[in-house]
Amino acid sequence: MQLPIFNYHNAGNTFGTPRKAHNNKKLKVSPYQVPDRESHVAPPKQEQNVAKGGPRANRTPKKLENEDRYRNTRRDRQISQKLGERVAGYSAGDSPEKRKNPELYAGIKDVNLPSLEGLSQVDAPASDSHRSASAQTPATSPVEAPAVRYMVSPVVHEALHSRSGQESSATRSSSASAAAAAAAAMTAPVRQRAAAGRGSSSGGAPLSLAQKPEVLAPVGGWPQLRAAVENGADAVYFGLEDFNARARAANFSVTELPDVMSYLHARGVKGFVTLNVLVFDEELSAVEEQIRAMAMAGVDAVIVQDWGVVELMRRVAPGLPVHGSTQMSVTSAEGAAWVSELGVERVVVARELSVREIAKVCNGVSGTEVEAFVHGALCVSYSGQCFSSEAWGGRSANRGQCAQACRLPYGLLVDGVLRELGDVKYLLSPQDLMAVEQVPELILAGVSCFKIEGRLKGPEYVALTTGVYRKAVDAAWDALTAAPAPGSSGEEEAAAHAAARAVVLTERERWDLEQVFARGQDGDHRGLTPGFLEGVRHQRLVRGRAPRHRGVYLGRVEAVSAKGVVLKLEAPLKRGDGVAFDAGRPEEDEPGGVVYDILDAKGTAAAIGSSWATNEPVSPGARVTMVLGQSSPAQAALILRRVAAGDLVWRTKDPALESRLRASFEGLAAADTRCLPVTAAVAGALGQPLTLAVTDPDNRTAIAATRLPLAAAVNRPMTADDVSRALGPQLGEPTLVLEGQLDTTGLDLSAGLFMPASEIKAVRRQAVESLLAARQQHPRADGLAEAPVLPGLLAAAAAASAPSQVLRMLSDMSCTSSTATAAVGNRDRQGSGADTEPSGRVTVAGGEKRGSSSTPDVCLRVLCRSREQVDAALQVPWLREVIVDFLEVLGLKEAVTAIRASGRRVVVATPRVLKPDEQRLWLFYLRLGADALLVRSAGMLHQLQLLGGPGAAVPDVPYPIPALEGDFSLNAANVLSASLLLRGNDSVETAMEIGAGTDASCSGDGGATSNTADTTRASPPAWRGLSRLAPTHDLHAAQMVALAAGMGPRRAQLEAIVHQHLPIFHTEHCVFCRFLSSGNSYKDCGHPCETHRLHLRDDNGADHLVLADMGCRNTVFNAKAQSGVFYLRDLLRGGFRTIRIELVDEQPQYVAPLLEGYRDVILGRRGPGDLWRWLATLPDANGAVHGVDAGSLQVQKERSRGGMKPTAAVLKQQQQQQQQPSGLGGRLAEAGKRQ
Repeated sequence: MQLPIFNYHNAGNTFGTPRKAHNNKKLKVSPYQVPDRESHVAPPKQEQNVAKGGPRANRTPKKLENEDRYRNTRRDRQISQKLGERVAGYSAGDSPEKRKNPELYAGIKDVNLPSLEGLSQVDAPASDSHRSASAQTPATSPVEAPAVRYMVSPVVHEALHSRSGQESSATRSSSASAAAAAAAAMTAPVRQRAAAGRGSSSGGAPLSLAQKPEVLAPVGGWPQLRAAVENGADAVYFGLEDFNARARAANFSVTELPDVMSYLHARGVKGFVTLNVLVFDEELSAVEEQIRAMAMAGVDAVIVQDWGVVELMRRVAPGLPVHGSTQMSVTSAEGAAWVSELGVERVVVARELSVREIAKVCNGVSGTEVEAFVHGALCVSYSGQCFSSEAWGGRSANRGQCAQACRLPYGLLVDGVLRELGDVKYLLSPQDLMAVEQVPELILAGVSCFKIEGRLKGPEYVALTTGVYRKAVDAAWDALTAAPAPGSSGEEEAAAHAAARAVVLTERERWDLEQVFARGQDGDHRGLTPGFLEGVRHQRLVRGRAPRHRGVYLGRVEAVSAKGVVLKLEAPLKRGDGVAFDAGRPEEDEPGGVVYDILDAKGTAAAIGSSWATNEPVSPGARVTMVLGQSSPAQAALILRRVAAGDLVWRTKDPALESRLRASFEGLAAADTRCLPVTAAVAGALGQPLTLAVTDPDNRTAIAATRLPLAAAVNRPMTADDVSRALGPQLGEPTLVLEGQLDTTGLDLSAGLFMPASEIKAVRRQAVESLLAARQQHPRADGLAEAPVLPGLLAAAAAASAPSQVLRMLSDMSCTSSTATAAVGNRDRQGSGADTEPSGRVTVAGGEKRGSSSTPDVCLRVLCRSREQVDAALQVPWLREVIVDFLEVLGLKEAVTAIRASGRRVVVATPRVLKPDEQRLWLFYLRLGADALLVRSAGMLHQLQLLGGPGAAVPDVPYPIPALEGDFSLNAANVLSASLLLRGNDSVETAMEIGAGTDASCSGDGGATSNTADTTRASPPAWRGLSRLAPTHDLHAAQMVALAAGMGPRRAQLEAIVHQHLPIFHTEHCVFCRFLSSGNSYKDCGHPCETHRLHLRDDNGADHLVLADMGCRNTVFNAKAQSGVFYLRDLLRGGFRTIRIELVDEQPQYVAPLLEGYRDVILGRRGPGDLWRWLATLPDANGAVHGVDAGSLQVQKERSRGGMKPTAAVLKQQQQQQQQPSGLGGRLAEAGKRQ
């Protein structure tokens, strides 16, 4: 019988994963390194990497075991180093001297500052009125959910603990020994946490471990839900039909939610609902209704992104726990503390953090749980900071509609020259995350929950990954808590040693993980990596050959004959497996098929181990001829004609694995399904009723008594076994299971008692029903607001007044008043023709305050990213305010000095991401003496507020904290989030310490103080909140106008960015390091970002600029300029008082015409269409013209969920549903059958 023709694209593949990459001892030089002829930098004289397939491509089968041993020996050396120092990459533990831009750290490391706790008590205002009352003290304190127990079904337990008979014992012992070498480093974070008073030793364990971490599994529909539960998940997370970041998943309806939660709670599993998107104003009422529905259904927690939604939840349902989504972009303890103050109980940290950095977050935020991703897809951009889909597809990743622009092919332009990269095209597509072997380190770091990504994937993926991490967490926890009593550090290290050994993956387990999903690249890059958990390793993270799931790497084609394809197997292969041939062109339809037969290399006999009777897989190392299924010789020849020697071969489908995984959750007998473990005890004496007490894992106890009393036995007296048989192993309830032996110590069996079995079963039924009823009760709806809360919140936001200090500053910065044309370029802060008011505000020469023009006062300011742009902007006479955003910060201090000397207000932009050990960079920014800081992260905002906020004096800083302004990256998308960010403490009179010879700016007004040396005076009242706020780029122009309408008088504090190149990606991955060097981090890359100009060219020919910041993070800017010139008048009529123009790589000669053009449109001197046509002609730094569009400001209807392409898992689920009873009742009936 011949098997049908198989193609990679129609294989119905649901799977993929890789083993760790094999690396040479010597540092490899990237084959894509810039030649010295073009880069003018001599490349390092190091070993050249193999251009295609890597050094393992041509190995012989006999070397397999030796190479595996070598790989594990190398792992020995890696993990024997201290945590955070395993790789050459940058990590939080690096000393400042090793960092990029070491001048930033001068004087910061050893500066004499009080602790944050001290600062918060001394410098912070006494009240905290800028936080919501409910965030401080909820009306009803949320009831903590008890710890969840779990029970894996026997079928799954057996499958998880089965080992391949083919695995090498030498490999396992070597890997275990290597993993154990990290024990000393692994226990360090726990000792630090114990010293800080976090956690306590439990059960005599030597390590300070508070509670066993949860395994949190992804669920996209009912099949995934069953797969997660039956394979041991402690909790699952899923979305409803609206307001979740996976709009393409099947998700659940609100009407299904009670049934979903009942199914979960009956089995001791928690359910978290994702509400992890930004919410628009017009949607807030629907969100409030959904919050109420979730509280009534007993949802265990809600995962939230939007600040405003957090506040709404705390007011509507204070008993409903809130978890902060990774979309909140929390990268530090300060960021976690900010969201914790809002009422968030658990925070999901960014995937870009290393284990060491995660430990610092855990140690820095007491009382807040930390959740970390351990498996699944890695976004190249920081979550919550990606606007590529918004820029190119009109669909926002912050709204659950990611278009995966990072998985597209790009060309590399270096200094304007397109670089040939061979088969490397997917420059922004990372391999996936796998952290099984990092589980012990993450436990010791303090992680409370291990999160698996994959709500768009199928149930087989969910089943396997959940089972693997269930097993790893159990094994690591048992090893870490096994010691009988607290001991020395040596005993702690021994426990960590045992934990590391316990989680070492076998090769078979790696292959299984690769099969279900992995973006494999070649033999050395098999698709799964530790991501950033070991620090940055740019060469490992992104290989760039392919963007999608591949499966298991089988080897490289050696020859193609009429019978089939000859290759050396790198992984097991059997008949019926699906394969695909990879020539390095994944964008094309790749040849593939189903394996029909496996012959020896000559194609004359069956390969060793191949049998039609058993279909056992052929072992790795064998040289075989692979025969594909074919319906005709012509079709077979057509497939083979497209295969060539050198092509990579992937196993894209493993039917046996799929069947094994489906068997773990489908068609299970009632005895094999996951049940809730309970304990039972019986008591009674002669003449008394028999009482039965049943206790669940949450310590709920239900007690029932028999109707009849215990009587004396006439014949054989009742025994304990009789009572146990009458009760049954599941107490007559398919969702329960009796854990341990029945406790009969309270039953006086020695008296020769008797009770009819029917009476025992009756009392059993009563106790079980009582227990199940008690379990249906939950505290999530406690304190639920009876009346709608949203109207009151919106009314309060609209009624709040704008601070007078900010309004005065905005008037002074106006470019449309009658005095705005007065020259300011010849003035400095010491006078020189400028009048300085007593308050410190700078006025124009002549001192006029207002003109007679009816044009509203508008502040038009510019953001510059180079010194040349700053100098050009200072030539514009009416410009009164300049923002400087030097990502490399080189020359920033000098630019600030130049702007101040010109008499203009200067604002300094801070980084969008600050990781642990970078947060003290606020000292550098404060010492610049700017009039304001443009705050782009919650961590920076929290830090500066802890220090006292605007106007507060800070030790060793000659200037007070300046005004704080919020940028787009804070993601204010609605009235509630904008109001929360703008809300400040009452104005406070603050004494300013002005150092000798220093120009200290008054942050409250945005002007300048006099340059009086050694003087101390009282400043005007300083506004403690944000002075201005730019909404998120996810809002289009009409939504921005609506936002302003809801803000009341504070609409004047909103800023509209009407011209920019949208920052489409913000990444920890450095394109410069990966493709212009052979290094893994700043330490060994040679700093190509300092000498080269880099663009990414998309398939439409647009060149997107890439810039690196001081932390080596990259920002990719959209090639096409985005302009809101046609929406300017609407925005101004809506109440926006500040208009921002952002420059990226515009040449200096275009700066003044650009600013003048927008000002003329504002004043009505020029039509928007005329400016638009001129903007479309502006070239980039390479001289290329990319045009202009409205981008994210364009008013358009958001794509509906039904209009998006369904995932493969959704399509498969829909096909299965067509063959089953339809509707909710049918699904529940089907679920009931499996109980």
